[in-house]
Amino acid sequence: MNFLTNIFELNPHKDIKVKLLEVKMPHHKDIFFRAKQDEIFQQYESARIFLNETETKDWNHWFQNDDLKNQELFELLFMERMYEASLMYYNIMVDLSWTLCYVSAEYALYQKDNRINMNNMMNIEEAYDAMRKAENLVTNPNSEGNPFEYLKMMCPEFKQSIDLIIDFWKKFNCTNIRTLYNFIKHKGKPMYKEVNKFYSGRLMGLVREGKNYPTDIRDVQKEISLKESIEELKQFDDAILFPYIKELFRLLEIAVDPSPLIF
Repeated sequence: MNFLTNIFELNPHKDIKVKLLEVKMPHHKDIFFRAKQDEIFQQYESARIFLNETETKDWNHWFQNDDLKNQELFELLFMERMYEASLMYYNIMVDLSWTLCYVSAEYALYQKDNRINMNNMMNIEEAYDAMRKAENLVTNPNSEGNPFEYLKMMCPEFKQSIDLIIDFWKKFNCTNIRTLYNFIKHKGKPMYKEVNKFYSGRLMGLVREGKNYPTDIRDVQKEISLKESIEELKQFDDAILFPYIKELFRLLEIAVDPSPLIF
């Protein structure tokens, strides 16, 4: 699968050049930023690996010899699993983008009404605990009481990053990609049209007073096109997600200005 964008441009480890005379000592918030940035990059790699696998020509290693007579069906069954795995990773990245911004901007945490100052130096144990607490406070940009408006007020240097996240979420929240992700995560597994055609017809039909009644599990399953969904996900990656992540990294890099010692 040929993508129009190169995710290695997003790799936080690339082009690290340390000028010893200009180095500032790393702060724990530098570590928080780089840690989440690296996690997003790794999840992006996973998303593309699985999406790319939907176009593989080497399916035989998945099959037993007895399966070869149904090879086209088995290829589709594995293709749908690769697609769903990729769909999960893409949506995970969107969620992580909120966390990246929050842990980069947050200067204080509150635990049992006690303020924890995030500007003071922390030892490893304190920084680890602070990171977990910050992660737990993150909610989606539409939820009541989400931290972003508070952060815009307290940390105005992060306003552009936060506005980018909110604007992206407003457009993304109701898309097929997010809706299907939530369906698979919370409600069930879709039936794919390309797979459905391999299964035999219904054993019986039930019609009463001119209305058809369900007699087969496929009558009540959500049906979508696998090939159309794969293409939609690829287009989302190249045209929407990549530019969003790249711009978010750029804005946060300016706002955080992390020590070059952290990579």
